Amino acid sequence: MLFKSATLCDYATNTQGDIRIANGVITEIAPNLVPQKGEEILDCSGLVLLPSLIDLNVSLSDKSLNTKNLLSLIESAHRGGVGSIALLPDCQPRIDSEETIELIHSMCALHKINLFPIASAIRSDGNLSELSILNKKGCKAIFVDSHLDGNLMRRACEYALFLQIPLFCRCDDPTLRGNGAMNDSYLSAEMGLPAIPSLSEVKEVAKMSEVAVFMGNTLRFCALSSERSLTIIDRCREENPHIFSECSIHHLVLTEELCKDYNTAAKILPPLKGDETRQKLLQSLQKGRIHTLTSLHSPSTITRKDLAFEEAAFGIDALHDYFSLLYTFLVKPKILTLSEVSRYCSLHPAQILNIHKGILAVGADADIILVDKHATTSPKGALSPYSGQQLFGEVAASFVGGICCYKRETSIKRL
Repeated sequence: MLFKSATLCDYATNTQGDIRIANGVITEIAPNLVPQKGEEILDCSGLVLLPSLIDLNVSLSDKSLNTKNLLSLIESAHRGGVGSIALLPDCQPRIDSEETIELIHSMCALHKINLFPIASAIRSDGNLSELSILNKKGCKAIFVDSHLDGNLMRRACEYALFLQIPLFCRCDDPTLRGNGAMNDSYLSAEMGLPAIPSLSEVKEVAKMSEVAVFMGNTLRFCALSSERSLTIIDRCREENPHIFSECSIHHLVLTEELCKDYNTAAKILPPLKGDETRQKLLQSLQKGRIHTLTSLHSPSTITRKDLAFEEAAFGIDALHDYFSLLYTFLVKPKILTLSEVSRYCSLHPAQILNIHKGILAVGADADIILVDKHATTSPKGALSPYSGQQLFGEVAASFVGGICCYKRETSIKRL
């Protein structure tokens, strides 16, 4: 298949050219490739061709692992420009057995997607999972909660070192968070809501950073929301450069003000913070102190969201609009270039998972998207905090392993 006259853009490139793919990989890149006999040719004039996005922090609807939710996730990923997903294991059933992994793999075989299950360090019974077996079955990382028992944490670190895979860590102290529903601030006091202090995250980041330094693990922090957490990581990276931070697009765009009027669409975890923190996170992103971005896709159904704020579930449905959110709020206002977005959302996640994706290079996997920078869209539904807003940049087509998984009607011409 030959892609003609596209703007080719990845972390290092932004130029006009052609790309040829065959057998699931990129085979040629040049300013003007000559079509081969019988070859399918796509006219990509006016479109940008990028490596597919890779999201390392994705959960299923209502944390429920079933066929329906997997299908919905895959469809949203294709439309949002995401070709690879790291699926967090804190669902029901938990990703701690061969059976759950086989279900996930069966869906990948039927519907073209790179769905990487992340192994839960502990089983439902509180004991350590069979991590070597889970790794052989395709788990490329081990997930730990920062408040995990110290001895189990040490053993999980040792397994990760032995298997040469990263640890994914969510930092949260449940005893500090309690039944908190939003960020601890003047606003939460005015609204009379129980709050979650930033210390719940920060002190756990400090602990886990020291664990990573002592043990020598590759450690990726999931969805951080405090600039202080980044400062701690900066210091520890001087001794272990394989410690990585992540931030969601929402914490760079939205603030806790959206929680006013008890708007449960804005109830996400970690909670949205004030504008001062948001600005600091944006500055940190521009300085390279944040290493990966995420959609933080963790949808909850209307029955769990349309409740009193305290009782409503945490979560956000964002994968479907992920590229548009990145383009609208980071590229259009010139906070990042499109190449920098590709660095944080494709290259770095691929490097952490050790997969040959996230770049436009001969021999790389042909996971690519075509995007129309001028197209507009608008998220629909009361469950999106962006509902009714105009978003710019839309995925015109998505290819995984060289196979078209999604194409917007009349967006691409065949020659």
